[in-house]
Amino acid sequence: MADDSASIESQGLFVGDLRQLPGVGSLTGMFKRRADAPVALAPEGLEGDRQADRTHHGGPERALNHYPAEHYDHWRQEYPDLADQFEPGLLGENLSTRGLTEADVHPGDVFALGTARIAITQPRYPCFKIARRTGIRNFAQVVAQAGRSGWLYRVVEPGEVAPDDVPARIEAAGHGFTLARLWKVRNDPAPDLDEMAALAELPPLAESWRQAYRSRREYLLQRGAD
Repeated sequence: MADDSASIESQGLFVGDLRQLPGVGSLTGMFKRRADAPVALAPEGLEGDRQADRTHHGGPERALNHYPAEHYDHWRQEYPDLADQFEPGLLGENLSTRGLTEADVHPGDVFALGTARIAITQPRYPCFKIARRTGIRNFAQVVAQAGRSGWLYRVVEPGEVAPDDVPARIEAAGHGFTLARLWKVRNDPAPDLDEMAALAELPPLAESWRQAYRSRREYLLQRGAD
């Protein structure tokens, strides 16, 4: 397929060690620093990058976190009094770009990134820590409702990533469900049940997301039968 990376611009590559989350005291890997040299990417993620809560963050299916810089433009408009903080890296992502959003990508899409190969597994589901990080109450819910959460990759082939490398799609999933569509279905108060059934069995999508569609569909069917 055609290389669409020419329209994508790098906004930074980020890694971080564990630090205490203000106001909570628990450790977090959200505080990233901008990499200024190539970084090795292995199945568990970038060298030097850590996650505190390994149940909900990190691991082979969530090895790399991508957040579009376009969303920071949106949040600056939504929260003008806090606009100065909305810069790439704020929400704990490893990779930030312009030119690629949830409307453009699908679970199962494979990209070349530097000498590595990565595949999208799921949208990132935001947790409470981004509210603590930004000082915006319920920001996790706001981000999820807007579907502006970024996404996660697994590593297909390890390699090395430079700070200015951008993902180049080398294989597109054929199912047609963009990440934006996944969020729309998940947030819809009256979703299409056939669409939910398809998403519940979508092979490239992470099991946690498939289970969420499966469970909600069963609930809606049961409610309709009552």
